[in-house]
Amino acid sequence: MIGRSDEGAAVDAEGTGAAITPQKAQVLSFKVRGRPLTLRQLEAEFILMRSMLSKDPVPGDFHRVAMGSGSHLVKLTTPRADKDQCVLRVAPRDRNSLPVYAPSLNAPDIPLAKVVFRPLELIGHPPKSVVDHLREPDGQSTACLAAFAAVFGAECLEALRSAIAGPGQVISSLPEIGEFPIIFLPRPGGGDVQATPVSPVETFMGFKDMAGDWFRPQEKDAPPVPRGRWVRQAVSSKPQNISGAIGGARQRFLAEMPPVLRGYEAAVRRYALGGTFPAWRDDDVEPAVIAYHQLLAQDYSNRNMRLGLDRRADHLIEGALAFIREVERDARMLHDEHGIGTGRLPLPPLPSALILRRRWGRAQAEPVLIALTSEHFRDRERRALAGSEE
Repeated sequence: MIGRSDEGAAVDAEGTGAAITPQKAQVLSFKVRGRPLTLRQLEAEFILMRSMLSKDPVPGDFHRVAMGSGSHLVKLTTPRADKDQCVLRVAPRDRNSLPVYAPSLNAPDIPLAKVVFRPLELIGHPPKSVVDHLREPDGQSTACLAAFAAVFGAECLEALRSAIAGPGQVISSLPEIGEFPIIFLPRPGGGDVQATPVSPVETFMGFKDMAGDWFRPQEKDAPPVPRGRWVRQAVSSKPQNISGAIGGARQRFLAEMPPVLRGYEAAVRRYALGGTFPAWRDDDVEPAVIAYHQLLAQDYSNRNMRLGLDRRADHLIEGALAFIREVERDARMLHDEHGIGTGRLPLPPLPSALILRRRWGRAQAEPVLIALTSEHFRDRERRALAGSEE
């Protein structure tokens, strides 16, 4: 059994006071390791970190580590990028917080990077690394940076500070091997700009954290684990060539667009959500209305002609009412089965209004309007609506 002394050093529970040195992976790490510290213990923790390095670092070492750190890593696209042409620092314009930084260094520099990128767990405060304290100072930053300078030297702190605060590397060339996608963007004044996408650290690590639940094993009697079409793909046989802060495999997923709704389906969905009533697009409507208008213009004193005129109007009205009932049924089904809409549908149009909403050519518009607003059609419409209400 192991306890902790007031200064945070591990001691055995038998009271002998013998110090137990923590493992190197617990001290030099890019991750939170469960080592809570007070401000007084910071200097001792930095001494412990320094003791686990192969040699005492000099200011140039910290400057090199800082210059090799940024928000976007070129090596996520190709591990062949040169060490001084492999990181970018891009601040997002749509938020106030700073982007996540990660180092992209040669393997010998990774232990030193773990000193300045390790999240220090100050009791009562969120974990922050030395780099975090330099980029976003808070009430504990002065004490933390002073403890760092006391162990590694003020020159090392200043070398780290100046490199972190500066613009970072300037990418002027890419590896000759064509591994980068190229996008051409048009210029407002003509011509185009050649753009090369680069992966941000935050997306790579955040995506892995977000998708972690999709890979959890299903436990017996536990709620179903979400699944999807996800795969894990190795980034590199030597992940440290990309960044010591990025581990594990790259995760990919397949996203498929939902099938495109047909015109009628999309219109019914809009109506269920409170939109306009769908258009009646039956091809037989147009010739039927024109034929009705031609018959209406004749002298229909003959009984058979009057019956024929009534049948033509009734046929149009019954077809429109059947379409209205079909739309209302489908819209209610969307609500009942899929929860789309409130269930309270807007009032449907009258059959005459439904027919008039169709797209009519210029030559047809006037005769169609005359036919559908005629006293005869309105009378047959009133009769049909009264009959449907009964």
